[in-house]
Amino acid sequence: MPSSLAAQNVAQHVPLSLLPVVVFLLGLCLLDSYRLVRPSAVVVSVGLGVAIALAALAILRIVVAAGGWSQYRYSSLAGPAVEETLKFGYMAALIASKRAGFMIDAAIHGFAVGAGFAIVENVLFLSSADSSLAVSALRGFGTAIMHGGTAALAGIVAVRFAEARGAGSGAGLMIGFATALGIHVLYNQAVAFPAAAAAGAMIVLPVTIVFFFREGQAAIRRWLGVGFDTDAELLEMVSGGQIGGSKIGAYLCSMREHYPPAIVADMFCLLRLRIELSIRAKGILLMRQAGFEPPRDPEMSEKFDEMRHLERSVGTAGMLAMQPLLRWRDKDLWEINMLARRRT
Repeated sequence: MPSSLAAQNVAQHVPLSLLPVVVFLLGLCLLDSYRLVRPSAVVVSVGLGVAIALAALAILRIVVAAGGWSQYRYSSLAGPAVEETLKFGYMAALIASKRAGFMIDAAIHGFAVGAGFAIVENVLFLSSADSSLAVSALRGFGTAIMHGGTAALAGIVAVRFAEARGAGSGAGLMIGFATALGIHVLYNQAVAFPAAAAAGAMIVLPVTIVFFFREGQAAIRRWLGVGFDTDAELLEMVSGGQIGGSKIGAYLCSMREHYPPAIVADMFCLLRLRIELSIRAKGILLMRQAGFEPPRDPEMSEKFDEMRHLERSVGTAGMLAMQPLLRWRDKDLWEINMLARRRT
């Protein structure tokens, strides 16, 4: 196709091929009443999706050239495996680093990565073929939604299993990846029926994502209610010197048999500070849900510096011993990461 015709084709059809995935991504961001994912973070995920698509294209060209494969053969299984591995690698990194601790932020980041991937794929496809509006619509309502949906569901499934089985569950990551790969392969196998494949992707994937999205919101409400009350009661006990007769106090006192008094004192200070930060993070989410953005705490940096100092003082062995008290689970670690991002 001459370059002028290719440019005209892109200008006419690419917006249609990207509109559905962009609208759905914006819809997910608007549904995020707790504002777990900042707009800048969404942009970063979209940009990484673009980079992942370019990496997948490079791998495609290498495999086709070196192995003598046809592009059709590659897209039947090898293509989905490569693409979903690259997309899910980013999702796994977010989950492992506790930057995605809920089904909601996993869904948004996943769909954003898929949207970035779809931007590159649809632009390249429509600029290299004489496509009709019908083809552009199928690419937008089918392929683009599929790319965003598979990454979003992979993140949702991984987080859901982590919640059920505890932090660090590798089974959740494996099942999440298998879910994304299975959907992608199934979609590609239905290439002979593009309208049906697009309709299935447009109906099934968004409905499923929204279902888990709402379930995630309900889970956050439950977690905030129980966690806020528990943290508040515990902080009152620690600050009021009433912790001595509790199980937590007995556990900390038992540490005196294994650690010097100064280390045990730092453990008490770390526990109090950790509870204060947890309450602060939950309060931010509650205010966001009510439509307010809390001001930045000017003392946040000092609190984090103090926390890091106490962690170094307690040491690795002491931190492991304190795990039952600090409740180092995914959502608690996510809280710390959220506050850490707000202090700058």
